[in-house]
Amino acid sequence: MKVTLGSRKNVRLNWFKQEGVPFVLKRELEFSYNENSVLVDTVTPPVYMQYSLSGLSKAIPKTNIIVFSEGLPHSYLSTLGSVGDKLLTEKVVDETMNVVDRIVKVQQGEESIITKPVPPNERHLFKEIQIHERQDTIRRKITLKNEGERLVNGIKVQFIEKKDINYSGASKEPLEADPPEYTWKVDVPPGKSVAIELVLKRDVRQTYKIERDPIPQPKLKR
Repeated sequence: MKVTLGSRKNVRLNWFKQEGVPFVLKRELEFSYNENSVLVDTVTPPVYMQYSLSGLSKAIPKTNIIVFSEGLPHSYLSTLGSVGDKLLTEKVVDETMNVVDRIVKVQQGEESIITKPVPPNERHLFKEIQIHERQDTIRRKITLKNEGERLVNGIKVQFIEKKDINYSGASKEPLEADPPEYTWKVDVPPGKSVAIELVLKRDVRQTYKIERDPIPQPKLKR
């Protein structure tokens, strides 16, 4: 695919106008969860898009640019400037893609309890320390809908594991699985939706200090 690049200030910077520039339009949805956000009912993460252009005949400085497609303005973007004959635009939200991430099911795991001794300086207050641990299974469904009129292909969907939230499986096998990163490539026809359901493991650990029973006070005789 090829586009025409033009400056948003054509009078002053028209000298770097270039036609027929090869490009790749990259789209990416990157997401992760912490122990709290993984239980949120619904979130709407954005899809970001970025132009990667090559074969430039002139250097382009840090500036705003206009991308023309078939003679019409297609995108108004910013860039930090070209490197050699290559240019990356800054990432912007793709308004044609609507993403909804919903919780499907939460299955609480069986709890185990580990008992540990209390430090010497606290033994007069507490009799033991209890550590409660369990592993919950959480299913979430990520739906990508194309609100535009053209096929959107090659969206990079990437889930990144974080502390206590781990990948366990998905309705579609990832294209790449390199923990903590799991990557899919998704094509979404115009007006259609594509969904990926994730199975996640949430490690829950809570610590309690068990107080000693109060020492009964002797009754005073009258």
